[in-house]
Amino acid sequence: MKKIFITGIEGFVGQYLVDELQRNGYEIGGLYFHSASIDHLKPFDLKLYAGDIVDRENFWHSLDDFQPDAVVHLAGITFIPQANSEPINTWRINLMGTLNLLEWSRQRKADTKLLIVSSGEIYGAPKSIQDLPFTENSCLSPQNIYASTKAVLDFAAQQYIRIWKMPIIIARPFNHIGPGQSANFVTSAFARQIARIAQRKQEPIVRVGNLSAARDFTDVRDVVRAYRLLLEKIDSGIFNICSGKAIKIQAILDKFIELSGIDVKIEIDPEKLRPVDVPKIYGSYDKLSKSTGWIPQIATQQSLADILTPLRTPSGVFFAQLFSESR
Repeated sequence: MKKIFITGIEGFVGQYLVDELQRNGYEIGGLYFHSASIDHLKPFDLKLYAGDIVDRENFWHSLDDFQPDAVVHLAGITFIPQANSEPINTWRINLMGTLNLLEWSRQRKADTKLLIVSSGEIYGAPKSIQDLPFTENSCLSPQNIYASTKAVLDFAAQQYIRIWKMPIIIARPFNHIGPGQSANFVTSAFARQIARIAQRKQEPIVRVGNLSAARDFTDVRDVVRAYRLLLEKIDSGIFNICSGKAIKIQAILDKFIELSGIDVKIEIDPEKLRPVDVPKIYGSYDKLSKSTGWIPQIATQQSLADILTPLRTPSGVFFAQLFSESR
């Protein structure tokens, strides 16, 4: 396996995956959404194709041209509020885009290893604390449009494994975080607000949603390492990628405030409260660890410090990194 193709290569996870794979000797190609910025990918030696995963002809042309040994399928709608507000578009992109990839492999190059990225969100809410941690055998009970599309594409990929014995790996990553993530997501949203407050560009108020929810957070650099190990060591199967513990959103915010060293007031923003919110979820990565040797290496506190990236001018003003937006 020498050539790996990445869909959604321009996104938050894509650029980290490119770095992980190139450092380990792989030739990388990828499809980026035709209207997206790819300036951040210019430092890498890549074969890039502009297009859209729902445009079968264009998508297949890029795959035919690159002839990958493996494909990592990252492209899709990932922001839950966007998915809930655009259900038809989310179903079209997340499901039909995945089916276009599965059918290309089945019809054109069936020996291509596919890594289909599902989500830990598909497990939904546990009925009781005894249902946690979620394992790959846990029941699926998606609680929103995004999770529902991921559950269906997950099942679709499983059928291609069962019927055609195709080399497909289904990854179910839980919440992943790290420097450069869109401010649509909670950790980057907190960091951006705190940075603006420290720069006196915003009043000292952090506007938040549900702080009582507890989630399983894994650093994106650990996640892409898991993807690489799965490609190298596994032929097919389903694998959770997670930290194995739940952290309250309140604790994330508290740590950011501690790292920044500023005083802020917390206000609930009704627009940030989701209509359906699962109180607590976390998963088990035992299967992944036993199969590949993977364990999470980057502690949450380190991830948050890297997100905040404190830089000080001679006057002592705090600055944080800019956060890229992607589809």
